[in-house]
Amino acid sequence: MIPPISSSRPVPTVLVELACPNTADTARAHAALLGLPDGSSSGGDSFSVVIGNTELRLRESAGADTEGDAAFDAEGDAAFDAEHRVYFTVDDLAAARRLLIRRGFPVSDGQSDPGPVGETTPLGIAEASGSEPIPVGDITGMDHLVFAGDDRDRAVALFGGVFGLDFRLDQPIGDAARQLFFRADDLIVEVVTGIRAADTPAPSAAASLWGVAWRAPDIEVTHARLSDVGLDVSEIRAGRKKGTRIFTVRERALGTRTVVIGPA
Repeated sequence: MIPPISSSRPVPTVLVELACPNTADTARAHAALLGLPDGSSSGGDSFSVVIGNTELRLRESAGADTEGDAAFDAEGDAAFDAEHRVYFTVDDLAAARRLLIRRGFPVSDGQSDPGPVGETTPLGIAEASGSEPIPVGDITGMDHLVFAGDDRDRAVALFGGVFGLDFRLDQPIGDAARQLFFRADDLIVEVVTGIRAADTPAPSAAASLWGVAWRAPDIEVTHARLSDVGLDVSEIRAGRKKGTRIFTVRERALGTRTVVIGPA
C-alpha cells in the first residue's frame, strides 16, 4: 500500500464509491443486502456505511438521466463501470498523493472528496472516514473486488507498482485473457485482462471496477435472509476457489455485479 503499511493500518482498507442513476434505490438495495440496522447509514446522495474492511458510498452517475433497462448494457450488466471509484485508505493523504505523482500516476487537481483520484483511471487514495463500523451481521466485509482491464502489464504496473499491492498470482483463463490477484490486508483485488485487437486504441483507464464479492461466514444464513427480504438471488454453487461457495445477487439497483462468498 502507499505509503508502506504502518503498524496501525487505517480501517477500512478500501472505500468503494458506486455511481448509480438513482441513489435512493441503490441505498435501499444495499441496506437490504447488508442487513443494515435502522439508522446505521444515511440515505440518498449521502449514503455511507462501513462494513468491516470496506466503506461503501454512493453518488449520482453522470448518466443519471438514463432510465430503466437503458441504464444497463445489452447483457443486463451495469453500464456505469467506468464511473465507479475505488480509494485505498492511507495514514497520510498528502504524503501518499506526492508518492503517487512521483510514481507517474496523474491525479486530479484540487481537493476532491474523499481524496485524490486518477485523471483517467478511477482509482485513488483517501483517509479512513473515522465512521464506526456497523455491528457485524451475517455479511462481515468485502472479500474481493473485481476489475476489468485491457492489458496485463498495465494492470501489474498500476496495482503492484503504483499502489503497492501485494501481487500474489497470475494465471491464464482462456481466450488470451489473464486473471491477476493482488492483496491489500485481508482484501483481494482481482483483475481480469484480455488482449485487444491490434486496430483498437488503448482505453484511457488501465482498469475499472467490474463487480464486488461480499464475505459471509455462513453462506446458508445469508442466502436465506436475502431470499426472505425479497432479493433475487441465485442458487448457492461451488466457488472457483477451493473450499468456497458463492451465490449471485441479481438486483440491478445495486449498481454493480454482486456476489456473496463464504466457506464451503
